[in-house]
Amino acid sequence: MFKGLCRKLGINPLDRLLKKAAKKNARTVLVCWNRGLGDIPLGLYALVIRIRHFIPDVQITFLTRHDLESGFHMLDGVGVLVDPHWKRGVPFDIATSLKKLGKDIAGYDLVLERPDPTNWLQWQIGKLTPRLKWNSQWDDFWRKFGLSEEGSYIGVHVQTETCYAYEKNWPLTHWTEFFRRAADEYNTSIVLFGFSQEPAFNTPGVVDLRGKTNLFEMLSIIRNRCRYLLVPDSGVLSIAYYIDEDFPIRIVSLWADPKQGILRQKVASPNAGLKHCALIGKNKDLSRVPVDAVVKKLFHEGEDVCQKTLF
Repeated sequence: MFKGLCRKLGINPLDRLLKKAAKKNARTVLVCWNRGLGDIPLGLYALVIRIRHFIPDVQITFLTRHDLESGFHMLDGVGVLVDPHWKRGVPFDIATSLKKLGKDIAGYDLVLERPDPTNWLQWQIGKLTPRLKWNSQWDDFWRKFGLSEEGSYIGVHVQTETCYAYEKNWPLTHWTEFFRRAADEYNTSIVLFGFSQEPAFNTPGVVDLRGKTNLFEMLSIIRNRCRYLLVPDSGVLSIAYYIDEDFPIRIVSLWADPKQGILRQKVASPNAGLKHCALIGKNKDLSRVPVDAVVKKLFHEGEDVCQKTLF
């Protein structure tokens, strides 16, 4: 009720906290984050900007879990602490986590234990372009995986590997048909990204790197070896879409709910070489998006594919 009243009256809880902190000459802010990778560009990038708006010389530190650490290194000028025992969806105690890391919660002037980017940062929608910095030292990471230096690959994230009230993933039968057609009709190799190697795919031309790459290795492959990227609404999509670097790539994204992710952000990628098309399943039914449509958008469309299509 209080949050709803604040929104109705135009009171931003984050701004109120930051104004008070600035008046007290705050210099250190700790932000806890135990949710998704895609929230780093979609929410936490703007959070950093907003904190610095009120406290320009602030030192911002994120406390997070191990699998999210790399993503924070793509934000400019922030620190990262990792509690290796954190798991997504599992409650945590800040003081205990900090003590294990040799830190004291009293050392931070402001602690944001449960940041709420969705409600705190509405101002960024359609206005702010997230820009994730790229380090050229990551460019050669793809070479350790034995990928061909000739031609290119289709990067694919098959499963978001998260639980939602609706199905975010394309049916496995669709994926199997797409892999077959990509190999048989277009002689294109596919590289799979993600954590789990299940379900297995035995289709020729598929290089399964699920569970074998860290974030920067995956992004190095996408940036340097993938001409195409086919993904559902996921952290992989959000991170790849907002890399602040020019490189050619065509992305086809699959959506059950177009009111989320990069579509909700309503801004173009900072990558001038990126072409994007969103395919949306009506009534949150992603199975309605046919393989033919994906094939067409990846292989047959002209240069301007920046559009949304509903099925």
